[in-house]
Amino acid sequence: MSRGWFLVAVLAALAGCAKTGAPGTGSSAEPPDIAGIWLPDASRAEPWPTSLPLTATAQSAMERFDPKEHDPTTFCMPFGTPRNMLQTDYPLEIAQTPDRVVMILQPNLANAEVRRILVDGSALPESPDPSWFGTSRGRWEGGTLVIETVGLRPDAPISGNGITHSEELHVIERLSVVDDPDHGRTLVDEIELHDPKAFQEPLKTRRYFAWAPQAQLRETTGCIELEWIDKIWRQRLEEHAAEQKAGKSR
Repeated sequence: MSRGWFLVAVLAALAGCAKTGAPGTGSSAEPPDIAGIWLPDASRAEPWPTSLPLTATAQSAMERFDPKEHDPTTFCMPFGTPRNMLQTDYPLEIAQTPDRVVMILQPNLANAEVRRILVDGSALPESPDPSWFGTSRGRWEGGTLVIETVGLRPDAPISGNGITHSEELHVIERLSVVDDPDHGRTLVDEIELHDPKAFQEPLKTRRYFAWAPQAQLRETTGCIELEWIDKIWRQRLEEHAAEQKAGKSR
């Protein structure tokens, strides 16, 4: 993300965090309103522990990890879950209805990452098909949205330095909104990663997002692959036009 866009996002966050007119944090009888644009606060992101409780398999995978070869984002592929919630660069947009919460992240022009979280009381499937964002179910516990996600692709790393996972990864998040006296209205995401094949004990961390209703998700051009994606589709259009012209001349 360019520094210019980041500065605009920060300014929007500062403007959006004013308490005047801000939606409330809800009550025990009614889920809080978490819809809108939220900007990650990198300064408060909790780091992983110095000594990661990795299994031998996960440790070996991390040691072999080469971002140029093994990181999907190097090739403009999605962050995937939970990495899209752990990142600290891109705005998060949330849409909310009584039975569904949708989270949208747009790190580059090639991908708009969308998480669909049902909060209708349905259970997680026993054998979901692996996907970038997994299968999520949520439930409100007072003012906290508890999200459980399974069915995540094992080839999508958790971090850019090679923390990986297996097909058994189970992500548990607890999202809550607080009125922080120093930072304004804040979305807090407490994240737990459970995977007996990768971690000897659950990995836990926390991310903070500042409410910024005046910010917008925009198409960024930080992915180098866009250069040849643009070239390929333009060349294909030219080829198609040539084929059409040749067909008419017969």
